[in-house]
Amino acid sequence: MPINSRNKGAAGEREVAKIIFDLLGIKCERNLDQWRCGGFDLSGLDGWALEVKRAKKPLLNAWWRQTLDQAKENNLKPVLWYRLDNQKWKVVVPLNLISRGLLVSQELDYCAELSPEGFATLYRERYLN
Repeated sequence: MPINSRNKGAAGEREVAKIIFDLLGIKCERNLDQWRCGGFDLSGLDGWALEVKRAKKPLLNAWWRQTLDQAKENNLKPVLWYRLDNQKWKVVVPLNLISRGLLVSQELDYCAELSPEGFATLYRERYLN
């Protein structure tokens, strides 16, 4: 039975919201207008535009471009959470958000791929005040 990509995406967003709550105690909510108006997928992580992708095959360049566009449009930091079928979640952030001394480059080659736990550590230690 084929899986509806919209349902798969919504389930992925709920998964990520639960992971963030479990790791950081922060409640994120789905952006229900994203299908009509565009916008990033989850709100609640102050200063960040969260884009969430669930897929069978990776389309990292396209996903990252969408993440950057949504973040720029909202003047937020980009973060991409993605999970391929039967794999664990991965989180992509620009390197300059990890090490402030680095030049700003948001190309995918200048990003780090973290585990959810790694992202939670980064967020907690660098961005929680």
